[in-house]
Amino acid sequence: MPTIIGLIFFCCGAYCFLFKEDSLLGLLIIASSFEASSAINFGERGIQPYYIIAGFIIVRAVVNWSFGVRRNKSMPHGRWLLLFGFVGVASAFILPIVFSGIPVYDPKIGIDGGLLLRPPLKFGLNNIGQAGFLAWHIVTAYAVLMIDFSAKKTRRAYICAFSIIMLFVLAQSLFQVANVPFPDSVDSLVRNNPGYAIADETMLASGTRNSGTCTEPSIAGGFLVLYCVGFLAEYLAGKGKVSKVIVALMACGLVASSGSMLTLCLIVPVLMVCYSPIRFTWHFTWRVNFRQMKRIVWILVLISVPLVLVLLAVPDYRQTLTTHTVSKADQGSFINRTAADMYALQLLPDTHWIGLGLGSNRASSMLATLLSNVGIVGVLIFGTYVFRLLTGLKEKDTWLGWAIFALLLNMCLGIADVTMPLLWMPILLAIELSSQAKDGPFREGHATVNQAAGQTHLVPE
Repeated sequence: MPTIIGLIFFCCGAYCFLFKEDSLLGLLIIASSFEASSAINFGERGIQPYYIIAGFIIVRAVVNWSFGVRRNKSMPHGRWLLLFGFVGVASAFILPIVFSGIPVYDPKIGIDGGLLLRPPLKFGLNNIGQAGFLAWHIVTAYAVLMIDFSAKKTRRAYICAFSIIMLFVLAQSLFQVANVPFPDSVDSLVRNNPGYAIADETMLASGTRNSGTCTEPSIAGGFLVLYCVGFLAEYLAGKGKVSKVIVALMACGLVASSGSMLTLCLIVPVLMVCYSPIRFTWHFTWRVNFRQMKRIVWILVLISVPLVLVLLAVPDYRQTLTTHTVSKADQGSFINRTAADMYALQLLPDTHWIGLGLGSNRASSMLATLLSNVGIVGVLIFGTYVFRLLTGLKEKDTWLGWAIFALLLNMCLGIADVTMPLLWMPILLAIELSSQAKDGPFREGHATVNQAAGQTHLVPE
């Protein structure tokens, strides 16, 4: 059954498909921010708007190909991507049958329920769904190469997706502080996916722990870490504005996700070392870039001073932040999630290190889930692909490499699903940016599509 937000994205996708194909990737990025939304409901399951827009991109690429349109782009490190796709999809259909009966954390039960009840493994819909989602992402990645996207529109959409999440988090926090319920009409419109367990409102406190357009604070924290680190890397490279960093840090503070907080604590010092104002020369002397020194001092002030003031002036926020960060280990949820990760690692020797198949077992983190599902070989293939993709970015796009690295670190701490649009949206953006360097003029005699009239014409070199 189509939903209201599904109809909105379908109409936008259809318009871009017919008249503005260069905006389709930007629309996909915006759709990824609606993580808790459903475009189409099938009983207790829902399809996110992201997959609807990805479908339009795939069909647009097929139409372009059928009319003879050729883009002089090649998939960066495509063999590694295809190899991971083959391992993931094949494992989902073969390994659950091979290792049938092994107790697992069933994704439908969840981590807390799985601590006491671990049903025997059997091939099911979750294996088919995970394999289908992974294949859909990879097909979309290749379809992106067949469309000539607008860099300006894509960048604008990337910022728009951040603004959507940030504004929702801010609005929810303001309603919470004012002790006024957030409008159900808005919440049910945006967070309407029946296939997800929506965040528990009893965890809200002092204007924090809000999930924005996502199902839970950890997912919202993953989105915000992606943007916060990307903005910070841009600013330290002298190419971005400090205002974006301030807004992103503020949003991260309102979400108060332990995974995102820890990720920022680990990444920010590394960024400052990599963009250090001190440079040593070959003859053992050093120089100081005072402009860069000013940027780093400014960032340290922006992080430390507001945090200290808030912690001192707002005791409730201090207690909430402490509960979900340094005192997290004392909570039952942390114990349950650690147990799920440890059990996932214990499954490796039981499966001869090849895993149970994609979608068979769900741990608390992406690394543990991947290891238990596709084994060591699958993890190494995926890691190799991502590493080569990020290190292959042009110098002006290194901010995206830092952003994806921070997101991966955050997911290895507390987000389990490797097929989430949250992960594949920046990967698709990195693929597009990497392939642009190889873009060139169309070959003589190849056709392009007049999207408005549905006609074709030849474009000479």
